Amino acid sequence: MNSSGQGHPVTEPPQRPRFGPVRQIPPDEVLKGLTGAAADTGWVVDQFGDDGGYPNGGIWQVSADRPNGAGPSSVWVKRTGASYLGDSRVWRCRFASDDPQWWGREAAFYESDLAVSGWPGGVRAARCYAIDDHDECRDLWLESVDVPAPLRVCERAASGLAGWQVAHLDSDRSWLAEDWIPTHVSRYGLDNERTLAHPAWPTAIDRGLDPVLRCVVEVRVTDPAEIRRQLQDFPQVLTHHDFHHANIGTVDEEVVIIDWAFVGWGPIGHDAGHLALDAEADLGASPSEAWHAMQSAYCDGLSAAGWSGDLDLVRRSMVVSNALRLGWTIDHFLSVAEQLSDDTFAAMSARMNFLAGLLELESQS
Repeated sequence: MNSSGQGHPVTEPPQRPRFGPVRQIPPDEVLKGLTGAAADTGWVVDQFGDDGGYPNGGIWQVSADRPNGAGPSSVWVKRTGASYLGDSRVWRCRFASDDPQWWGREAAFYESDLAVSGWPGGVRAARCYAIDDHDECRDLWLESVDVPAPLRVCERAASGLAGWQVAHLDSDRSWLAEDWIPTHVSRYGLDNERTLAHPAWPTAIDRGLDPVLRCVVEVRVTDPAEIRRQLQDFPQVLTHHDFHHANIGTVDEEVVIIDWAFVGWGPIGHDAGHLALDAEADLGASPSEAWHAMQSAYCDGLSAAGWSGDLDLVRRSMVVSNALRLGWTIDHFLSVAEQLSDDTFAAMSARMNFLAGLLELESQS
């Protein structure tokens, strides 16, 4: 049994393994979307990833050489469905449509105008060529994107996302996720006393972890109702909720954002802050550099789109919403700290030390 977002019991269908059979030739709608592609051009199917607990039924790249020397054609296939929810305790999709992690949300996004309208020039969501229902699954045939993105591309993505959010402030879609962050945090099962008692603290502090993080844990908010209350202090916009550099890439000169499985209402600025905190080491920037780059790009994007609200409130939302969401990273860090090399330890602790500093500044404002 599983509970929906509103607590109504529902029965899930049996779960199937990832990477079941996939079409060896793309559907006609896909062929029409790929200039020069044809059904008989020798398509090759390669899977991405492994059989882990991902919240989908597998991702494949389907590719072929275009005729007449026009170059390769390739698309991604992402399998969704009620029988492919994944087994991650936190990221697992849900069967009930009113749950923030309902399995059908990404297809609903691509069936709507939200996927294609409101984007400023040069930034957009990935194209979906076909939604293919077959054998009790739903395959999304998507354009292939060059991921992950470097810092400058991420800045463009943050700015473009801001413009798209402003364009859809009045959106009214029943399938959009609500209450995503409080529900997500609740699924980690955080316990502050347990975290404070973790045996890795002394060694981690000796290696450079800021002791103030213990104070952060002492006051860490884990109650979904209180998280919900604090987030309601900020303007709500359409939020990606999994905005990181591996979900941002390029197609030719355009910046393209993928993985819209959790799209719904969330606090303004949350995605930009999450991008900075989640990926600064991979972006070749310090936590401070990544944070200020994403903050500046995002706020500039809001202003360019005509948003006339308080930008200081946006900056505060970036801090508060991500502090509430990312409290689990302290537990994760402590659980792996003793196995980390000095370089990896330094990079991960720098991120958490930076977040602690942001919280300290926020408490003084």
